[in-house]
Amino acid sequence: MDIEILELEDGICSVAPKGRIDTQTAGDFSEAMEEACGRSQNIVLDLTDTEYISSTGLRVILSAKKTLGNHGTLTLTGVNETIMEVLDMTGFTDMLDIVQAGVDASDIRAIFFDIDGTLLSHTTGKVPQSAIDAIHAAQANGIKCVIATGRDLTEMSKLPVMDIGFDGYLTLNGNICFDENQEMFAGNEIDPGEVEILVSIFQAGRLPFVLIGEHKRYINYVDDVVIQTQAATHGTIPDIGEYKGEKIYQCLAFVNSEVRKKLEDLLDQCSITSWNDTGIDIIAKTGGKAAGIMKFLEKEGLKRSQVMAFGDGENDIAMIKFAGVGVSMGNGKDALKAAAEYVTTSVDDDGIYNALKHFELI
Repeated sequence: MDIEILELEDGICSVAPKGRIDTQTAGDFSEAMEEACGRSQNIVLDLTDTEYISSTGLRVILSAKKTLGNHGTLTLTGVNETIMEVLDMTGFTDMLDIVQAGVDASDIRAIFFDIDGTLLSHTTGKVPQSAIDAIHAAQANGIKCVIATGRDLTEMSKLPVMDIGFDGYLTLNGNICFDENQEMFAGNEIDPGEVEILVSIFQAGRLPFVLIGEHKRYINYVDDVVIQTQAATHGTIPDIGEYKGEKIYQCLAFVNSEVRKKLEDLLDQCSITSWNDTGIDIIAKTGGKAAGIMKFLEKEGLKRSQVMAFGDGENDIAMIKFAGVGVSMGNGKDALKAAAEYVTTSVDDDGIYNALKHFELI
């Protein structure tokens, strides 16, 4: 196997393998990575000319990551779509810094938009007219425009987004997916065993807690934290209700970071993301906006390289990484900006319009 090792500026060492990394070539790849780790604590694995990585190659990468530890960095660049799917399926996208190979933005066929802080300005409580015009122009060019949000349809109906005319709605962080006619085409419920624990939390009434089914959402009680959090995000407060055995697709909790950590430790089958300093989403580990996008792509016969996604918050990171082109709003969180291929201006400074013009999609 041909592997080039170069020392770059700032003490970075680059490793560039060519061909396939599998059982036949993993020995050479392992030696190259060991040499690079001996030279530098900051490694760039350039996969521009790498066709595929098997499990043996992944183990070499994992070994290098462990060798570098917390004091070093390992960044993968030039990752093609096939390798990206392998990395995503195995969870390596959660532990590595990855930059995909350049995507031809002219081939984008679907764009996914978060709502809060992306489409909807928290300053004005409106969707900028420039964003509405840009979405309609993209649709006129044959591009599907889809909402991807942590909200449900009931909440969305109270926001100035439903009249825009989207081609799909991935709600509850992609766990209930609707087509343009608001007909459900995919769902991802929380594991029934885990639901028992979530319902116990709900019924205990120690935390303000929301259960969300396919048609209904309800809270156990309302306090000042709930009121202030929902007011800050233009959210509505669910009715107080009781659990009656339905499937649960998402939960909300109005808690601080300390309680969030306790819930993360408790819930083995769920993942948690924040949408506010005192608001979190709880969904199945198999769910998320990226999983919802995959369902939409399967329905439409599209590839992930044909996807662009816009977001601003923590619960958008997986979607941004999954998309062929991930765009962070200028008002986005630093972690999201780091994961995005492109950072546009803020929602209040025509961010969506400016990005679509930048990529010449409108």
